[in-house]
Amino acid sequence: MSGRLSVELLSPSEMDSIYEKCLTILSTYGVKVDYEKGLKFLDQAGAQVDFKTQMVKFPVDMIEAALKTVPHEITVRGGLDKHDYVVPHPEGSFYTTTCVQTMLYHNPDNNEFEDVTQDSFAKWCQLTDHLPQIDICAIQTPMDVPRETADIHGLNIQLQNTSKPLMLLAYCFESVPYLFDLMLARQGGEEGLKERGLLMVNPTSLSPLVYKDMDMEELFLATKYGIPVAANSLVVTGGTGPVTTAGTVLLTSTEILAMLVMSQLMNPGNPFVSTVFNTSLDMMTGSALLGDINTNLSRAAAAQFIKAKFKTPVETFSYMSDSYSCDGQASVEKSLMPTLDALGGSDILYGAGRLGGTTCASPVQLVIDNYLTEISRQFVAGVKFDEDRLALDQILEAGAGGNYLTMEHTRDYCRDGVHPELFNQIGLDTWKATGKKNLYDRAVDKYKEIQKELKPQDLPDDVVKEMNSIVKKADKAMCS
Repeated sequence: MSGRLSVELLSPSEMDSIYEKCLTILSTYGVKVDYEKGLKFLDQAGAQVDFKTQMVKFPVDMIEAALKTVPHEITVRGGLDKHDYVVPHPEGSFYTTTCVQTMLYHNPDNNEFEDVTQDSFAKWCQLTDHLPQIDICAIQTPMDVPRETADIHGLNIQLQNTSKPLMLLAYCFESVPYLFDLMLARQGGEEGLKERGLLMVNPTSLSPLVYKDMDMEELFLATKYGIPVAANSLVVTGGTGPVTTAGTVLLTSTEILAMLVMSQLMNPGNPFVSTVFNTSLDMMTGSALLGDINTNLSRAAAAQFIKAKFKTPVETFSYMSDSYSCDGQASVEKSLMPTLDALGGSDILYGAGRLGGTTCASPVQLVIDNYLTEISRQFVAGVKFDEDRLALDQILEAGAGGNYLTMEHTRDYCRDGVHPELFNQIGLDTWKATGKKNLYDRAVDKYKEIQKELKPQDLPDDVVKEMNSIVKKADKAMCS
């Protein structure tokens, strides 16, 4: 066979049922839009708006019209052409992104968790730039800056330390214009930003079925500049969403569909990614679990449904682990879950480098995830099949009891497989002689080796000066 492997968790009739119920919820019940500007716009666009309750209903024909204008393929652009990505992947593979909003950073020098700092986040962005299997760099939360403007400082650090596309979401309504001012400064104005948007913007639902002023304003500005909208649903199964997998898929898809419709009303044809970021409420502890199988089944099922019915690219919580160390649990969760999501149809797998659910980032785990991605990508790619690879002539040439070591065919194909550098593929005596190092130890060594090559982006001095001045202006205006 040739092409991407896939799994089907939902039948066609089950997906039809979910789709009809999405339409029913949005057209007969609606969603709450907690933003006057958004309500006025949607009213003028033809939605059914109740200004008193802030509820908005979308007629079925409006929803279906939006599904006709939303692109089935988008391009996510970075700071350099070589980091531009066509989504879905042209070769049937997937892309990866690092973890977002993290406030704790695993320091491999002392094996302790510490606050994310401006310096550690800068090094993280530079590490992302270096790792070939990590495609997108998500914002983190530097804790040594004013908390009111942490997202503004974070974006400024990203823009100055990686040329890969960014994932961005605002932390408060007031910061949204400053974030876009930073991008305008980086790109030299409106035309430059429209031509090369640098990132995906992540407005989120406040599950269930509520949209805040901050996220609506992100939608308005992203669509103004034609920047890809990666709309998040953050359903917590059993908490802010149904406890069942099927119910989670329905609510998640409905919340994403509402943002899809709003984005297309604002700018028909605007690039859009359906982003499935659900978690599960652990009824015993009250924790939101990110790495368990039940959570991931709903993500993979939602990915399959959205690809079939909305026909947009899909991003999922994937490289997630509830472990706080780079251990066997983390490796299992970060191997099985991304592979399942990719097989379900996800195009962008989120969370590389994440540990401890939503709390921690580890540069060592990011290095490990880089290699785990390489393995998952080969698995998802399936088996390459053609006459030459069938090797009939070689089988007949070797005959009974022969060998293939000296054949040109072996030389031609022997490097095709994945050989993860961090994995132990040496003999026992050699392993003992080199210190009996486990996966974590080897990853630390690799990280320290890479550190020597890390450096910021080479940006014009006047651009950096303008970006830094925007951050100072935000600090002055927003910080008490």
